[in-house]
Amino acid sequence: MWKKFFRKVYEYFIVALASALNALSLHAFVNPNHMVPGGFSGISSIIYYFVPNGDMSLIYLLINIPLLLVSLIFLRGDYTFKTIWATVVCSAVLAILPPDLIFVRSKLIAVIFGGVMIGISMYVAVQYNGSNGGTEVIAKIVYKYRPEVDLSKVIFLANTAILICGSMLLIFVQHQEVWVVVYSFIYVFCGSEFMGMLQRGFDHPQKFIIITEHPDKMKKVILKRFHRGLTCMDVIDKYGKEGRTALVVVVQYRQASILKRIIRKYDPDSFTIVKDIYDVFSRPTFNRSYK
Repeated sequence: MWKKFFRKVYEYFIVALASALNALSLHAFVNPNHMVPGGFSGISSIIYYFVPNGDMSLIYLLINIPLLLVSLIFLRGDYTFKTIWATVVCSAVLAILPPDLIFVRSKLIAVIFGGVMIGISMYVAVQYNGSNGGTEVIAKIVYKYRPEVDLSKVIFLANTAILICGSMLLIFVQHQEVWVVVYSFIYVFCGSEFMGMLQRGFDHPQKFIIITEHPDKMKKVILKRFHRGLTCMDVIDKYGKEGRTALVVVVQYRQASILKRIIRKYDPDSFTIVKDIYDVFSRPTFNRSYK
């Protein structure tokens, strides 16, 4: 019982740290440079730019309240409570951050650092079954009732629409430079790409399917070089021709170039398919076991 309790405390603490990073990214890098991030953070920033002496922490909280109520109705559970917790923590951190903690020397550096921070924030929140709110909650609700929908496209389209509309308002109403759109896109791109890098890992496995007429030599070399097992399957083409074998082996990303050289050496005429793998869930020690 106590173990579960402390596990929950730990999870909520980590989600709080992720929310603090989100707040720091908005406060120090996004808002001082008049950029528009995607999602409900972008809507909060747009309102903040147009409201004289506006309180970003209060705006962020008020914007998210209706969505959190919807989440309570349709989702409930641990995810919703962690999302509410993340929203409250983010608002609180925005309220206590000092006004002079801003970076305006270079917009390009601001979007890169801010994007990396929001990428880390999103990754950590997702890993602990939470979110930073906004379009992520909408996607979760859509997925519950329409699991066949591609949620990444839903989130991307929603964030892009908010980004473009907000940027156009800043350009035509506040007469900001057109570059605000470009910098906002770079910010969103850096955040999503860095989150993806963390999810994939920096040495994610790759699956090779090698269809060859010389499997024996290649099997021996692969087993000796990589110290791991592989799967062999007989191949029959549509004309009924036999005699070829499909070798299936998973290697680390950094080992892929070595395996490609082996394939070129022992059977350059083989047909090889390479596919990225982002999760080996049944063997969590996979990366450590085959260094």
